[in-house]
Amino acid sequence: MKINLIKILSIGLLTLIFAASSSNAAANDDIMRAMRDEINRSMEHLYLQSLEKPYYIEYTLKISDSYRIGATLGALINSNHTKSAELTVSVRVGSYKFDNTNFFDIGLSFFGSSDNEETFKNRKVPYELDYNTLRRELWLATDAAYKQAAEVFSKKIAAIKNKVRLDTTPDFTQLPPEKESDTINIPPFPVNKFENLCRGVSSTFANYKNIQLSQVGLEYIPETVYFVNSEGREYIKTELFSGFEIVAAAQADDGMPLTDFYTTYSKTPYDLPREDSLTRAAANLAVNITKLEKAPILVDSYSGPILFVGQAADELFAQVFAPNLVAQRTPLSDGGMQDAGRYSAFQTKIGGRVLPEFLSINAEPEKEYINHMPLLGSYKLDDDGVISKDVELVNNGYLKNLLSSRVPIKRVRQTNGHKRGGAAMLSVIDLTSDNNHVKSESELRNEMLKLCKDRELPYGIIVKKIMNQNILYTTLQHLASNYTEISYDQQSIPVIEAYKVYSNGKEELVRGCLTNGFTAQSFKDILNVGDKSYIMNLLAPSVSSPYFTGGDLYIGSTVIVPPLLFEDGEIKNTDENYPNKPFIKNPLSVEDIK
Repeated sequence: MKINLIKILSIGLLTLIFAASSSNAAANDDIMRAMRDEINRSMEHLYLQSLEKPYYIEYTLKISDSYRIGATLGALINSNHTKSAELTVSVRVGSYKFDNTNFFDIGLSFFGSSDNEETFKNRKVPYELDYNTLRRELWLATDAAYKQAAEVFSKKIAAIKNKVRLDTTPDFTQLPPEKESDTINIPPFPVNKFENLCRGVSSTFANYKNIQLSQVGLEYIPETVYFVNSEGREYIKTELFSGFEIVAAAQADDGMPLTDFYTTYSKTPYDLPREDSLTRAAANLAVNITKLEKAPILVDSYSGPILFVGQAADELFAQVFAPNLVAQRTPLSDGGMQDAGRYSAFQTKIGGRVLPEFLSINAEPEKEYINHMPLLGSYKLDDDGVISKDVELVNNGYLKNLLSSRVPIKRVRQTNGHKRGGAAMLSVIDLTSDNNHVKSESELRNEMLKLCKDRELPYGIIVKKIMNQNILYTTLQHLASNYTEISYDQQSIPVIEAYKVYSNGKEELVRGCLTNGFTAQSFKDILNVGDKSYIMNLLAPSVSSPYFTGGDLYIGSTVIVPPLLFEDGEIKNTDENYPNKPFIKNPLSVEDIK
């Protein structure tokens, strides 16, 4: 009887799975059919009198089923489950050589339409879609997108009418028809289990009465993406994101705000560290802040050799150097050419030296794991449906290529499958060295001290942790805005953990530090690197502004960087006024509890 019962249950379960799969397949067929039918109808019939018809249309539909959990001191702050669907329509008029894009028109809304018009970028549509409902949403969004495209195209023509165009790079590259698929079964999310995880990890801070604010947060965002364009390119893909963040804040006796954080990201929540590891991370974070409270302030700014290790090396590379490896198109405007953007140092540097000749950089988006660690920046298909490709970016110090999409620039005319989150973006970026310049961390430390001695400096500085942009601009600003000073200067990054290192080997933790003056060019001053690379998954800020692309603010990426010894750099003190500490003790202090 037991065997028969097991067989019956197994058959029933398989029947349910098959039924669910069949249902999903039918829904996918309806969605793709609606997108194909409406794009064909629009290409045939959409036009305004005296204006050109569209030469290209694309539809992107994202259906998400997201979970967000937050907790502090063992209690939940929030636990949200959100189902949503968003539609983005892109219409191009003119031709691949010259169209309505790559033009800055300040008179139009950044997101594609005014408040009184239909939206066509990130347009909210019903989560439960059928063929007819989707056709209607596509019709309205396409109409709005075409009207704006035609208007911008007219303005672009007028802007260059009396000007000589020195740059005749095409606005878009044509691709052949292609149908791709990259889907998996979306892993389930047991809410109660992960709520308890957040409660447990956040309760760690109850043991540290000096910590004024603390919070843990967990996100799980599975997404199904449907794409169809008028060239006959189509795909369905599954995108997964999971993240666990821990932040805390306190104040030193002099009132200086002190913050620290821990992040870990992966594709699924089942690839995140176990609860005991996350609890240890929270405890270490609290201990680090406690040590910083007692540490002296960096009174005088430091200029000299600096060694960045671990997270600090990766974060510095990710914030200052890596974004310049992304191809960016300089837009036209009514007033002529606009700036390419803040990360435009390498747009015309292909063939030139951008690093010491012993360093190289490769993009490896197809690499999913390193030593069983999942890489957040890996993927198979980019947003254009182009299969991801490994790219040699820097070879022995010389720039060879940039990460590109279908929007060409002078020196990069073809896509290498790196459109993500609305524009070209980082994937898995690996910085490597030849064997002659790889040293152990202790050897790098000794080399730094020798340089300090030669320059008659009393100490060198090792930086072990610096602030992450996503944490600073989102989580910390929401949780502890009074504890953070916002700066959008990439040359000035808050330092969380830095040590003065003296000739006798003594290390002294210091607080109140900022990096100063580090640019992409500063990386030419790297003398040697360490023998153990640090792998960092991060939510990297989009290089191309999402206000223009309609894409994502942050995109999952991975950087792999060894310790970096700079011959010369500057660490300055913050030189700020601090808020007063609370006048009385934390009510949870042991001596206050009766």
